[in-house]
Amino acid sequence: MRRVTDALRRAHDDERGVVLANVLIFGTVMMLLVATMIAVSTSGAVKSASDRNFQNAMAAAYAGLADYQAKLSNDNGYALYGNSDAQFSKKTIPPSTFTGDDGNVAFTSSGSKWASVVGSTDQFFRYEVDNSEYSGKGVLRVRVTGKSGGSVRSLVANLKGDGFINYLYFTNYESSNPALTGSSCVTAYQWQTSVGGKCQAVQFAPNDVLDGPIRTNDVFTAACATTFLSAVEQHDLTVRSAGGGCSGQFKGGPASTVPYLGLPALNSNMSQETRTDIPATVPRPGCLYTGPTRVSFLGNGKMTVWSPWSKATQIKVSSSSGAVTASDDLAKAASLCGSIDALQSAAGATIPTLPANLMYVQDVPSASNNDNTWAAGTVPSKYSNTYCSTAVTVTNGKATTKANQPYSNGQGFPAAGEWINTGRSNDFRTGSVSDTYSCRAGDLFVSGGFSGAMTMAASGKVWVTGDITYGDPTKDILGLVGQNAVEIYNPAECTAYPSTRNGVDYTRCTDGGVGLLDRSRGAKLTISAAIASNAGTFWNQNYDIGPQLGTLKVVGSIAQNWRGAVATLGTTGFVKNYVYDQRLLTTAPPKFLQPVSTSYGVTTQVEVQSAYTASGSCATDAGGGCR
Repeated sequence: MRRVTDALRRAHDDERGVVLANVLIFGTVMMLLVATMIAVSTSGAVKSASDRNFQNAMAAAYAGLADYQAKLSNDNGYALYGNSDAQFSKKTIPPSTFTGDDGNVAFTSSGSKWASVVGSTDQFFRYEVDNSEYSGKGVLRVRVTGKSGGSVRSLVANLKGDGFINYLYFTNYESSNPALTGSSCVTAYQWQTSVGGKCQAVQFAPNDVLDGPIRTNDVFTAACATTFLSAVEQHDLTVRSAGGGCSGQFKGGPASTVPYLGLPALNSNMSQETRTDIPATVPRPGCLYTGPTRVSFLGNGKMTVWSPWSKATQIKVSSSSGAVTASDDLAKAASLCGSIDALQSAAGATIPTLPANLMYVQDVPSASNNDNTWAAGTVPSKYSNTYCSTAVTVTNGKATTKANQPYSNGQGFPAAGEWINTGRSNDFRTGSVSDTYSCRAGDLFVSGGFSGAMTMAASGKVWVTGDITYGDPTKDILGLVGQNAVEIYNPAECTAYPSTRNGVDYTRCTDGGVGLLDRSRGAKLTISAAIASNAGTFWNQNYDIGPQLGTLKVVGSIAQNWRGAVATLGTTGFVKNYVYDQRLLTTAPPKFLQPVSTSYGVTTQVEVQSAYTASGSCATDAGGGCR
């Protein structure tokens, strides 16, 4: 019996050992599971924090981009602020140039200092600006880096001003300039119902096709068959009917409302681009021409320029006296703009179109301390028959005059046989306007096949005397800016004058004797350019007389203060075919006219390798240099 009891006790002891082992094994497994769960949980928390920082870093970069856009919109000159030591800025060709940093922390390019995202305690940003193509194309590139925790991310964006060049057609007023039409009407917006006697709106005709976005601070008026292929933006929602109760075919959607967009009153600030004494503001000076100037594009990247009144084509201005003198490097100016002797000659100066630059044509100045001034009674010695109300004969640079003789502005305008009316209220008015060609005005006459990238601006008018076409529509880009007008040259002639008791009165023309001199029935015209007249209009000289012409094709954009007429309904002038140059959404002609106030939109955007580390030092590339 004792043996049985001992055996049972041993068996029971053996069972306790097994249970203990099982308990130990189970406990160990449980501890391993808990440890694993803790590790996984901790790893998840770390990963979650890392993911959050990763996302926040990009959010901070976007906040930095918005901060820079806001500063640009508040101050168009902010494009000249930056940090020349930043890698993104100093690697550009040509190099980016800045007038200062405006005390903006976001321009920091080294060290631990970052700009803070408003409302956040753990998100920061920096940005670096590339303004090397700003004066040439109106485009700014900016690299923005955002930081959150240990995560750093960068993006590069291209910014372009959202101005009138973003539209195929932009107007301030939808009525014509009363100074041109001879009307006594009041300039006002068509939606200003309280204004009495306001000028009548110019309407889009039935056959007009507008292939691009259009915008006005006024409201458009259109015929039923007018075709709008893109967005229509104006003061209110309704395009007005020209008749028949309908107002066009809206292929791009109904009209929408937009805020006011201002044109600058003057383009004279563009002449600053010809100064050589302010390199920080004007690193690449263009060319200044004086008096009536004619340009013929030759289709091979060259042009011939005639500008007999020009004496200094690049200038410097004394900050103390305001004296305007020729630049120090006359050879450089002659190489770019043409020699003075050639510009004043009958052959003209044949030069390359200005590379990514601007030419400005000014009135002949009267100030005695200006190198382009001419003494009273003197004119360029190579001129003959200069139009200054009378005929001019030039001998040794001295002018003698004789009344009632053929006249010219020295550039071939007016044409032989062209009739210029007196503008008197009781006289018949060709084209409802008195056109003259002043011998001293800053007028530009231009035509031909263009190759290159250039803007042409005039303090007077830009006259389009023939087709202007691009050699390569994907690369060539041209801007035309006329202070008073960009005008299609369309001269008139008179074949019948009323008889008076003194014989024939050549100051007037009978209605039946007026016709066009330069264009025939069905004649077409093409203009490839971004066109702007900041205080004037784009229109067709003598649009309301003569036979019905062909199609006026504009490839580019048109911006004007007043609406200009190019035809009357179905009887005279051109049918419009305006096509927007889509490249103008992302670029602009060099040094083109800028709106009074501009908001800057992102045209392209891409994430790139981080430019900085979390410590604030530059991130390096494979070669060990800063990115």
